[in-house]
Order: sequence, then C-alpha cells, then structure tokens
Amino acid sequence: MENRSANESEGMQLSRPQPDLEIDYTEVKGKTYSCIDNCALCCLCQPELLPDEAIRFRGDPVLAQGVAERHISPEVKGTALKLRGAHGACHFLANKRCKIYDLRPHFCRLFPVNVFVGWRIQLLTNLSCRGMGLPGSNLQEEAEKIIADYGRAELSEQLDHAKKVFADFVRNCRATGVAQSFSSLRSAADSLMDELTDELGLSRVLTYAEHGRTRQNASPTDIARLARRSDAVADIQERALMDGTELFDLPDLSLLPIYIDEGMVWKIFELKEKRIVGYVLAEDGTTDEFVRIDPNEVELLPFEEQGRRLLGEYLSTINSRDCFLGHAAYLCDMDDYEFNFAQAYLGAMANNALDLWWRSSFLAGLDGREELGAKEIRNGIVFFDMDLLDLPTIGAFI
Repeated sequence: MENRSANESEGMQLSRPQPDLEIDYTEVKGKTYSCIDNCALCCLCQPELLPDEAIRFRGDPVLAQGVAERHISPEVKGTALKLRGAHGACHFLANKRCKIYDLRPHFCRLFPVNVFVGWRIQLLTNLSCRGMGLPGSNLQEEAEKIIADYGRAELSEQLDHAKKVFADFVRNCRATGVAQSFSSLRSAADSLMDELTDELGLSRVLTYAEHGRTRQNASPTDIARLARRSDAVADIQERALMDGTELFDLPDLSLLPIYIDEGMVWKIFELKEKRIVGYVLAEDGTTDEFVRIDPNEVELLPFEEQGRRLLGEYLSTINSRDCFLGHAAYLCDMDDYEFNFAQAYLGAMANNALDLWWRSSFLAGLDGREELGAKEIRNGIVFFDMDLLDLPTIGAFI
C-alpha cells in the first residue's frame, strides 16, 4: 500500500549522511508511537523486496514459500511477499505475530515511518497506524536511525535522481505556461483551510480547479482569491456519493481500502449489487459479512468544532507532504498540463478533503453518529491516510 517504490541498491552503507543533504523531520518531530497488540495493520500491506532481499528470500527454502508470483498492483514489477488467500495478511503472519520478525524486509522495518525523496528527503508518518501518538518510541529518533542506516552515497544517488524528475516537471510547467512555485501553492492552500472544511467553500475550490483561469507564477493571495470568488457549481453531496461509491467498486478484494476499527478488527467494504457490503477480514483472506448499506443513504455529516479543527490540522499535514505535491504534479502531467498547477494542486487537496469527509461520515453512520467530532475524524484519518500515501507521485518512497 505505501510501499510502491523499492530502493534499487544492492546494499546499504552504515555511514552517517553529511549535513549538506536536506532532510526534513518536521512530521516526525515530537511524535511517539507504540505497536498495539492484536493490530498488525502493517501486515496487510504487501511489501516489495529490495534486490538483495529477493535473492536472500529465494535462496532460503522457508522464506521462498512467501515470495509472490506478482504484486497485487499490476504496475509494481518488483518482487513482493504473498498475501494469504490472495487478499489476506502477509504469508508470514500467524495469530497477528510475524514468524520471521528478525528477518523481515526493509519496508516492514520502516513502518510506521515513510522516507520520501523528492527535491529533498522527507520523513513521514503513516497515520493509519492506531499506535501513532501513544507513549513509546520517539519517532524522530527512529527516523534518524533509518536515515543513518541508508548512508550518504545511497541517499545522494536517490536524491539526485528525484531532483531531476522534479526539475523536468518544473520545466514542462514553464514551457506550457502553467507553472507556480511550490511555496505559493502551499501558502494558498493554508489560507483556504476554512473553505476546505466547509461545504460551500469546498464547492468553490473544486469549481476553481476545473474552470479557473490562473496566470503563471501567481501570488498565493491571487490564487486564493480566485478560488474564493469561483461560483459554487460543484455539488458536494453528489460528488461525495459518486466518489465514495467508486472507492468500493474495485475488481478485486485485495485492492479495497482496509479499515482497522478501535477494537483492532480488520474491515473492508465492497460495492456489490448496488449496496456497500462490509466484511470482517481474517488473516487467511476469508471474509464474514456484517453489514449492507444503500450508498444513497450515506450523507456528509455536519462537523462539531473539534472535528472541523482536526480535519483542518490533517489537511495542513497533507499540504506539507512532498509526496502530495508530487501527486499533484503527477496529475498535472497526466492531464498534459491542460490545467494550471495551482488548479491541479488545490483540486487534489479539495478532493482529498471530500474523500476524508465522506469516509468519516460513512464510518460514523455505521456507529449511529449524527455529527463528526474529533473521534469520528480520527477514524476517518485511520481509514484514509494509508491510501493517501499510496497515491501515484513523482519522486519515490525508499
């Protein structure tokens, strides 16, 4: 899920990187984490193996049994571990305990820290992990150890390659007249947080993303003004229903987003015969239906003040993530630079805000809630963040 770009090195040096490598620890600073018993959410990911790990696993008769013939995502070409029953937990998980813990792959060892390489190196947290924020390990210290283990040569090589990708994107934007500075986009998004957590404001931002006219290298003030002045044409409730339904309308259970509830129960939801069917997922990939819902009955619930505040804080976190900016760049490139980068960026931000709002409302509705407080938004983030970190992006998780 979050493990989409494998490090192509044949080994890792243990020398500490030099200070001229720009490394951003902002998201992990001051954060703690503790692994919760009976959770094992990370074992529902399908990690790729690094080249040296693939050799090691294939060369061991026991480890070789867990090597998959293919990844659940067709675009991933590297070697990966099997999922039990094709869409259950990792082959090496038993009773929510890893059977090869001391031999587990690189990407398993990183969790819940993510290392993203763009124009700099940035350390991120996977907020789908319910252990995040609990007393325990200091995440910045863990992140610093991870960075030290890569070594200067490995990080420099990865960074040089990623910088070239971002530089190519900027040149393409300038050549097509859609360029904006990264700092301007983030400043504009920060100033629009009230709009992004409000139905009318969200409609304006989405309308701006699709129909706005933005000059190249506009100021953050001008970008935000254009978004605020856009007509509120986008029907938020209708879009939420359509996008939320599509979220569960996938051809294989292994591709469905996974939610781990407060009781550490794994749940997936599938669109089936015009109903959203909820299943409890077992380690071996078997499912047990527990609910059927008419998607037309799922509405965006109103916010309590604490819920709105937490949503805004989370959107600010998204706004600071280089992988999200890389995702907006990916979308801009996929659309052949038809839209100004400000519109692509704010459109992606607004769509993520709407996705999280709908997921939070969906889960809250299952519990009979009628408003979204901090608890309901937190559950929505748990359901959402792993998918967000898995979005296609320029740059790479290593």
